[in-house]
Amino acid sequence: MMNVLRPNFTLPDLERALDQLAEGGLLQISMHDYGRLFGANDVAAARLLHFAKGHACVTSHSDGAILFRRKLKVEAARDKGAEVPE
Repeated sequence: MMNVLRPNFTLPDLERALDQLAEGGLLQISMHDYGRLFGANDVAAARLLHFAKGHACVTSHSDGAILFRRKLKVEAARDKGAEVPE
């Protein structure tokens, strides 16, 4: 199930929404809101990546939206260097 946030939400709203996602859960924001929240310069993508990682998420980009997906526990464990059986 994909969640879409309301227009004009704030960064704390986005943080709360990401923290409430279940494993594999999806959340979409518009490119307009991406620019508003993370900026439109050359470091915006790095800010987004760092922000998503801090909330155990990965991001996907399209022409009109950014999609956050909450990592599965096994993915998060691998990211922290834990050995996880295949």
